[in-house]
Amino acid sequence: MCRHRKLLFTVILTVLTGVANAIPVDPDGVGIDAAIDVQRLEWRPANTLITPVGNASIFTHPLGDIFQLYSHASLSEFQDGNGSPIGSSGSDRWTYIAGYQQQVVSTIGANVVLDAIGGGDNFFKLYFDATPNAHAANGTGYGPDATNTDPVLVLSGTVSASTGQTAISAVNVAPGNLDNYGPDDYPGVDSITASGSGSLTVTIESVDLAYFPAGLPPGLGLDFQLAFDLPFFQADPSSCFKNGAGELIDGAGPNALDGLQCNVNTVGGINGIDGQNLIFMTDSSALFNEVSPAPEPASLALLGAGLVAMRMARRKGKGGSQVGTDNAMHGLLAHSAPASLGNYHIKKCY
Repeated sequence: MCRHRKLLFTVILTVLTGVANAIPVDPDGVGIDAAIDVQRLEWRPANTLITPVGNASIFTHPLGDIFQLYSHASLSEFQDGNGSPIGSSGSDRWTYIAGYQQQVVSTIGANVVLDAIGGGDNFFKLYFDATPNAHAANGTGYGPDATNTDPVLVLSGTVSASTGQTAISAVNVAPGNLDNYGPDDYPGVDSITASGSGSLTVTIESVDLAYFPAGLPPGLGLDFQLAFDLPFFQADPSSCFKNGAGELIDGAGPNALDGLQCNVNTVGGINGIDGQNLIFMTDSSALFNEVSPAPEPASLALLGAGLVAMRMARRKGKGGSQVGTDNAMHGLLAHSAPASLGNYHIKKCY
């Protein structure tokens, strides 16, 4: 994660989380790596798919409309309580896939806020893969599929319906290439420009003691903080995602690369305008933490506005003209339900 992202994530974690817990983690289970005390999981920039949008833009949906979200990422590094990397190399051997639902609670112009709700395809699965196969552009290999037959499920759970929000703001600039990370792997697909922030809490239900040798204290979960961006500039958009049944589902569809891909482009010719679904680049970090209440709506709105301003500053710093934005998060309203604790059980996985 680049320096300005780390600084912002420090602010996010201060606002949205309590005291984190250091957890003994064995990075390779039965392998040669020694156990380390891990407080935070720092993920590589990756992908989130918002589906089904069902019409031109998520910004036109009325209050109460429900979206299903799917995400995946590879681990960049384990971190200690100071945010410093710890452990051996090869952290990308850890991956996650997730699915959960959120509901529109505020929509003002090109700004939308979603709150977590229950139901839908709700899951969180954390894998270890001794021979990493995750392929960001194709969206494969983050869990078991035809390209990856040997991942080990090390932690599983569900995404809490009591905590979690997403705030997204579109920026008033002309659409450009969806994929700006290296060569354009999706030459026929453009995108709006947008930024956002979010949070979600994973209620942990099972762990593999080979990778978590001391188990986990009761009531502990994973607090995720996320930053959303469009277009993609630190990762490739994903052709596929994976649902809770382990099936590949269509994301950005066919690309210019080799390997297993999904056949249908669901994000349209201009992602965010004419596609059924919306795909985002996602930068995320997760803390082992006691399950906590939802953030105050004003705090989340402020963070969302900060992300938009930060992106505009970055665009200006690259030599472009300063781009105005809608009053990004001003007046956004959101509600939060009381937090509920979910117990998990520890099991030995084979």
